[in-house]
Amino acid sequence: MQDIKENCYNNVIFVYVEEQKEALEEFVSKYNDNSIIHIVSSVVESCDGKLLYGLCDIITNYMEADKKHATSFCFATDTRKLYNIVKKIYYALFEKVIYIEQDNIKEFDDGIEMDEFINYFLNIQKSRLHSSFMRQLWELRECHDRNNFMKYLYELRGIGIEQEGYLKKLWHCFCDILLYEFDYNKFISENFIYKLSLYSILMALDKRTFYTNKYLSEVLENDKISAENIYFIFHQFKRMSFTRQIPMDNQSFNLINKLYDKCYDDFTDNLKKYIYKMPYDQRDKNTVMIMTVQFLDNTHAPTKSVIERIRVLVMSGKRVVLVNTAEICLMNGYLPVYMIDGASYFEKYENINKIQVGKDIVPFLQIPKEFSIPEKMQMLAGFITEVKPYYILSIGNGSILADLCGNIVPCASVSVVFSTIPRTKNRMKVIGRKLTKEEKIIYRDDDIIESFFTFELKPQKENYSRQIKALPDDSFILVVVGTRLQFDITKEFMDMLSDVCSKGCHVVFAGIMDNYDRLMEEYPVVSANSSFTGYCDDILALMEICDLYVNPDRLGGGFSVIEAFAKGRPGVYLNRGDVYTAGGEDFAVGSFDEMAKQIIKYKDDKDYYNKMAGLAKERARLMTSSKEAIADIDRQICQRVEEKYW
Repeated sequence: MQDIKENCYNNVIFVYVEEQKEALEEFVSKYNDNSIIHIVSSVVESCDGKLLYGLCDIITNYMEADKKHATSFCFATDTRKLYNIVKKIYYALFEKVIYIEQDNIKEFDDGIEMDEFINYFLNIQKSRLHSSFMRQLWELRECHDRNNFMKYLYELRGIGIEQEGYLKKLWHCFCDILLYEFDYNKFISENFIYKLSLYSILMALDKRTFYTNKYLSEVLENDKISAENIYFIFHQFKRMSFTRQIPMDNQSFNLINKLYDKCYDDFTDNLKKYIYKMPYDQRDKNTVMIMTVQFLDNTHAPTKSVIERIRVLVMSGKRVVLVNTAEICLMNGYLPVYMIDGASYFEKYENINKIQVGKDIVPFLQIPKEFSIPEKMQMLAGFITEVKPYYILSIGNGSILADLCGNIVPCASVSVVFSTIPRTKNRMKVIGRKLTKEEKIIYRDDDIIESFFTFELKPQKENYSRQIKALPDDSFILVVVGTRLQFDITKEFMDMLSDVCSKGCHVVFAGIMDNYDRLMEEYPVVSANSSFTGYCDDILALMEICDLYVNPDRLGGGFSVIEAFAKGRPGVYLNRGDVYTAGGEDFAVGSFDEMAKQIIKYKDDKDYYNKMAGLAKERARLMTSSKEAIADIDRQICQRVEEKYW
């Protein structure tokens, strides 16, 4: 191997060429003193014409290279076969893969002894743990048992291969190698479970949407996949989209919508015996059925929303019955997903027919989580026949059971991400804000009820002090709240916090943030000026000892901003998402740069702070006035049921 430049560098360039010609000299001359170039010449001959030997040599040299000083690695060759395969299987290792055109007529053979190549790749790994997991994944190629894949992916998730760094690139490379073998080996090419496993791992490793869309397309087009499989994938991807765990684009969302449509059509066709139209005159005008995909307790924000709506409807004289379909707990249709997310489920609610909501006791049905969709639908159809609701209010997003039940009784759907229009087949959709002009055009054929989403805050029980919480007395304290902070907090948000922390601010992270310690290593200024309290059961008490609510770029979080406002603490957030919808325009900014400037203004300008604190309290009063808002939704739904539906 010949070192052309050995001084300080940013780039490492591996050049594997057969010929030493003018084109190579021109290529080398393009790179300045910040690059080091390694040249292997007569590469076909030196590898005995075997593509395998060339690939092994490349991965060896990559792993032995100095990665502490190099910011990127590139690869160049004048052999077409080497170029094509490196571009496919070593994509993650090299920032660029370049073909040097210099009329080289020598080429490698066509074959790769994959067993030999995999063994070589695994044997040179520095981590025995990761090498062991890689070998297990290779050996699963002939397995068709979904339980084995579930167990493997769960254990693999535990070692965190999606974290940034050298190992992440090697895992990406290894999965690309396995996909290459999958495409060329007819023996394993029918094992779509294995292929989905590889795609799901790569979704977590790659910032592109390529593998996300590959996975979704495979599920959509594969005739071996059932409606139960599709519905499982729909909920997993809905969750990963919400938490931004994987990259998604417009094509991804279009594919998800197609999956839901296919799933709905399949269930509708297969469950016709349970889907019947209940006549208007057979339904009780005073009964409302509330359906939710998950019901826990009042520490769970979506459950709090359900409880609040039940309480207000009961206060207005309605008979309310509650159904927890437990749809997001389904594992019946399991397909391999590396970033799989389970859902909490309270078994104590099984086998009871009434539940206390505040001071009221309402009829209740929780469908067992292990039931399939057909079994759940059979139980629901019988329950609807028994209670005869005037209409159904579905609280949640993408409930196939609510959509199927909407063919029996009129159903209105409201998303818990209340700033978004709910994903539903039901005609009535409730949104917690006014539609924009553009949305009115896009959704002109939908029946959308514009409302505002209200909150019932958990009463404050404690009185904290900064001393008790080990917070500095003399700092301007920002509070960042969330149960998914490890996903919600981005590099841009942390860069903004670094800026304001260098100017006298202290940040309190309150909630669930598994990556706090690792993130603080990357941001020493924030680390020196921050605290992590973990989950806080009395968030109003915490808000009382902080100065300013600050929100990352995320979809949820509406409760937390109103909790801050209720204690007279202003907020700063971007002009999108649930926090923006709940908090209103007065506290919104257009970018993180503006957010940093606004935070410092709050810190330094007391008159401005006091003025905005007053506006915050007023907004909290409006957004906790549930009775009027929910009564208006009920009135609009009843009007539509009487005039338009049935």
